[in-house]
Amino acid sequence: MSPKTLKEFNTTVKDASNVDVLFGFCYPSTYRAGLTGLALHIFYTILNLREDTSCERYFRFDTTSPALSVESGRPLRNNHIIGFSLTYEEDIINLVQMVEAGDVPVLAERRTDDDPLVIVGGPVVTANPEPFVDFVDAFVIGEGDLVIHDIVDAVATGSSRDEVLSQLAELKGVYVPTIPRTEVKRNIILDLDSLDYPVAQIVPDVPEGSKLEPVFGKSFLLEVTRGCGHSCRFCLIGHVCQPRRTRSLSRLKDLVKIGVETTPCSKVSMIGSSLGDLDGLEDLVCWTVDQGLGVSVPSLRADSVTKPLLDCLVKGGQRTLTIAPETGSVKLRKSVGKGLMDTDIENAVEIAAGAGYNSLKLYFIVGLPGESDDDLTDTVDMIVRLSKNSGLKVTASVNPFIPKAQTRWEREPQPPIEELRRRLKFVEKGVKQVSKVTVESLDPRNARIQAALSVGDRSLGKVIRIAATHGGYAGWRRGEKETRIPFFSLANDAERLQNDLPWSFLRI
Repeated sequence: MSPKTLKEFNTTVKDASNVDVLFGFCYPSTYRAGLTGLALHIFYTILNLREDTSCERYFRFDTTSPALSVESGRPLRNNHIIGFSLTYEEDIINLVQMVEAGDVPVLAERRTDDDPLVIVGGPVVTANPEPFVDFVDAFVIGEGDLVIHDIVDAVATGSSRDEVLSQLAELKGVYVPTIPRTEVKRNIILDLDSLDYPVAQIVPDVPEGSKLEPVFGKSFLLEVTRGCGHSCRFCLIGHVCQPRRTRSLSRLKDLVKIGVETTPCSKVSMIGSSLGDLDGLEDLVCWTVDQGLGVSVPSLRADSVTKPLLDCLVKGGQRTLTIAPETGSVKLRKSVGKGLMDTDIENAVEIAAGAGYNSLKLYFIVGLPGESDDDLTDTVDMIVRLSKNSGLKVTASVNPFIPKAQTRWEREPQPPIEELRRRLKFVEKGVKQVSKVTVESLDPRNARIQAALSVGDRSLGKVIRIAATHGGYAGWRRGEKETRIPFFSLANDAERLQNDLPWSFLRI
């Protein structure tokens, strides 16, 4: 499709000749996923509020070309800055392919003053940017809402690429790989109420069910909290986004009022980790429903579920309860740092069934440090028990453990692919006879790729380059073979993980 055939509400198109800085916001995956993410709406809004800046968007899939903006068809390389948000490790392939499609040198060392700066942020690089340094001029470590203005100012006033990069390297939370620093501190914004918020959010004018429709449908995205106060040992967000912060209830209600007036939708999708910890969540949800709006919330901690809350969510149109036990084993759950009892989970599901929910989504991890087959049996038993006792349709998302940089389990080795596959099959076989249970899982090969990119060093750039050229799982295999870098065994090498870690210079 061409930019003109994709109709959207709340886009901004400026005359490029009347601004100083052209910014290309790139999402290295599908259009649908990009519009579902809050980062796109935040940066698009705050950048276009600047009179001196024009921000237009690029997506890897489902638009005319990854090298042409959705708004006006502006070529990617015509921007002064190309900014990427990297949320999933494997999207580095799409990032490299987008840069190449845009006729921008893939390797940062080959870019000149005539080429745009490639800047990358997001949770993946906040944890460990080192595997990606070959392709990136500068990384934003932590939250970029405020530092993005300093970056644009540097580009607007700098006389050369080297001068701009030198200025960026002086900024808190910006890492320029070519300029050595003993430490880089993460940016964290404590007062969420003080931030500009995108109230006029982009919504595509497409039929319901279209592959271009955002994951939550046509809804207003409301960021309620940032960070998480629980710090489960495996969880990246619980480590790199601390401390947990919330917007005030009055500010949230104001944002909803303005948001549904300026964004063509009748539903609010609330965003935040451990949202159930918010003291006023029930108040906020029920108030939103009383405004005649639909509402949805993400995964809730089982011990935060109450009947009044779920009654309001059902009235607001939500019919699926999502909770993450992580494992059916109480012992292993304590080791993870989850701190939930079986009764907490069972009570939450019972309340959901009584409130009128029709389905349940459960998240589990296999391959956790210290896990035994008895623990896997506990997981099977929990899935079966919850299904039979509640009568709800159950989707169990069972995925391999992936060690993440900056977490307390960053040095824990990932089990071999064959062992991960065996554990997944153990769970699948255990629930096979229960008609209302569906099991979803991530291929252990993809889990291995993600783990390597999570805990790897800058040598992996050579593997990434080859994988991006050839694509697919075979591309990663070819990259390992041609470079002789043990990519697929990297995250399973317990001895290597005991040495100095590549991301040790980051101060999270």
